[in-house]
Amino acid sequence: MKEKKDKKSANKSIKVNNHPDLLIGLFTSLASSGFFLTIIAITIFTGSIKLNMNNAFWFILFIFAVSIASGVIVYMLYAKNKNREIKIISDALDKIMKGQYDINMPEVSKKYADVANKLLALSDQLKKAEAANNDFMNDFSHEIKTPIVSIRGFARLLLKGNLTKEEETEYLKVIASESDRLIDLTAGTLLIDRLNNNRLEIEEKLYNLSEQLRRCILMLQSDWEKKNIEINADFLEYFIVSNEELVSQLFINVLQNAIKFTSENGKVDITITENDKNTTVKISDNGIGMDAETKRRMFDKYFRGDKSRSTSGNGLGLATVKKIAEVCDISLKVNSKENVGTDFYIIFKK
Repeated sequence: MKEKKDKKSANKSIKVNNHPDLLIGLFTSLASSGFFLTIIAITIFTGSIKLNMNNAFWFILFIFAVSIASGVIVYMLYAKNKNREIKIISDALDKIMKGQYDINMPEVSKKYADVANKLLALSDQLKKAEAANNDFMNDFSHEIKTPIVSIRGFARLLLKGNLTKEEETEYLKVIASESDRLIDLTAGTLLIDRLNNNRLEIEEKLYNLSEQLRRCILMLQSDWEKKNIEINADFLEYFIVSNEELVSQLFINVLQNAIKFTSENGKVDITITENDKNTTVKISDNGIGMDAETKRRMFDKYFRGDKSRSTSGNGLGLATVKKIAEVCDISLKVNSKENVGTDFYIIFKK
């Protein structure tokens, strides 16, 4: 029985709450009636106004009518203001759904302020996402064009025939090289896009950092041996908690840069230090270093410090490093001097 009563009272509450405007009008009418009738009672009681029964009836009826009218006026004003605010929110939603993110939200009452603020925040996020997507498409389209044009050009030369064996081999090498570049460009761009849009599951675990670095160095052995670069990597065993796959990608990109911009017979030093707060990996080279513009833009997508394009690459290496660091809560610090070399610090918090 108690449950039935509770359900009935809940239903009544729901029905009443569905008409808040009516409640406000009714409350205003009753308040007005009570106020006027109280004033009349006081004045009659004190003798300020003398009314016979007939006049009193009509006077009270008049006061009651005025009270009802004031309630209706308040109700209409409130409903009009509420409808205005609902229209403002509805118009803003319509614009967002049409892809128009520059919405205008005039001042609304406290009741709708939270909704208005969330709509503004949503439109701002969607605007930024659209701008990032446009930038991505423009940059990617520009970068992908060069290797495709190169592949097409040399393929057409091969199709024409009348080439020496040496020329055929040279053109095929260019096609193979540009194909690899295209694959790296696509893979790197997609990785950054996935990291930017949080489409990667970042699982962390405890693992051997020292062993990971040794594996990365071995993976690049052909690159540093080709240039006769001396790799100094003498460190103790250190362990960290992070995402092993992404950190490996970070190390490979930093090491590739160090090897790429170090001259033949140069050297790359890799050290690990630890204190109570951090574990730091330092990768140093005695290569060409960076000028002021390169230092400022080194983490930009598709930016290449080598203006001559004499070195291989697609300008995504350090952009990927930066994004991985953000996702894995790793700090980066870079010191570089032109024609002296670069020190790259990768700092893991404990």
